Amino acid sequence: MIALRNTIILTLFLFCHFGSKIYAESGIWREILLENFELSNFNANNLRTKLEKGTKLPEITLSNNFTAPIPGSKQALVLRIPKDANLPFSLYFPKPIEVNAFIKEISIPIYSSQSSGNLTLIIETQDAEVKQLNLTSLNFRGWKTITVSISKNFDQNDRVFLQKSSIRILGFFYLPYENNDPNQEVLIAIDDITAIVRDKYRPLRNKEILLED
Repeated sequence: MIALRNTIILTLFLFCHFGSKIYAESGIWREILLENFELSNFNANNLRTKLEKGTKLPEITLSNNFTAPIPGSKQALVLRIPKDANLPFSLYFPKPIEVNAFIKEISIPIYSSQSSGNLTLIIETQDAEVKQLNLTSLNFRGWKTITVSISKNFDQNDRVFLQKSSIRILGFFYLPYENNDPNQEVLIAIDDITAIVRDKYRPLRNKEILLED
């Protein structure tokens, strides 16, 4: 009986200890909305290309009839790329999305008409360095939610306590493949952009050592 009682006590202790630890780890993360394309205005001024002046650019619209099959979506950004405009271009947000929290990952519902192209996310790091993070190849048809890791790709540590460094999401870059069908019209849509984030940990006395993942 004593042995059985001790076993039960040990089991309860381990459950409470590790159970609370797991709960604490999962509880630090939260999901936030970065952009739902309902309050921002997008037009041709948000599209840019490094090609020669006069290069035809895609048609950009905000649609409430063509949205991702996700709860609460009321409007999505739609890019129609005519045959003669299927060239590399960048799409910039009217105002960069600035995130001060530590980002684990970003999720973006994307519609593709199954074109031969690629879409990347343009991000400005806390060191003001602009980088492109691969999102997806567009060789699928329909809506697909793309989730990309941020914590493993960019340094987000505050090098100085209470510095409040941030990452800025600038927009997207579209690159058609060389073997893309010149007679194909391309349709891309982007809906609610969300992120899994947590508060940044407090740095140790040594500013070069931070309590991050």
